[in-house]
Amino acid sequence: MSAPKHDAGFSLVEVLVAMGLFAVVGTLLLGFALSTSSVSDDARSSSDLTGESRIAMERMARELRQASDVIAVQFQSATSTTTAITFWTDFDGDGVRDLDAADPEVLTYRWEPGTARLTLTADDASGAAVTRPILSGDVVSLDLRLRSSLWQYDGELDGTLDGVTSWEELDAAGAPVGNLNGRPDDPELEHVDLVAVRLVVADGDGTQTFSFQADLRNRSQT
Repeated sequence: MSAPKHDAGFSLVEVLVAMGLFAVVGTLLLGFALSTSSVSDDARSSSDLTGESRIAMERMARELRQASDVIAVQFQSATSTTTAITFWTDFDGDGVRDLDAADPEVLTYRWEPGTARLTLTADDASGAAVTRPILSGDVVSLDLRLRSSLWQYDGELDGTLDGVTSWEELDAAGAPVGNLNGRPDDPELEHVDLVAVRLVVADGDGTQTFSFQADLRNRSQT
């Protein structure tokens, strides 16, 4: 009668090889999981940024379309890096600039490169100016274009007729629509009835661009 057979089991070499294979597979699976998580986080962050930027631009466009007056505009220059626009929107239709109302009517949107923020400044119910960030830390640039429907002044700056009358052309025309000082102030701003806005925000290694053109419906030029 033969002796019963015994299971010889695994040799040390086989165990070590199996452990090595499991380690390699585990490392690959972990790397895949981390990569998937990173992609998901990036996609979520990009989606949040897109949503916030779109909401900010829609709000700005809505308020500009209702604006009765563009009060002041500041562009980047040799002495300032700020880009800003201040305008009056007569929300209650009483023809008065309410500065200390619960729903303030004089609004300033401002971009500071140093902070990379787009902010909104308005007076609160007590009359104190309050500034709050609309977009925080991701704004690369804010570009403002001021235009007028006074087509007869197209080409006043350099003779080029492009179908668009800019504030620079109004300024170059002199009185009664400009004052030849190279700055967007009165009387040029009195004749601006379209504002084009272009916002660029950082998105990971790239950027996203948002833009709109707002016709100031409460202003008419003759």
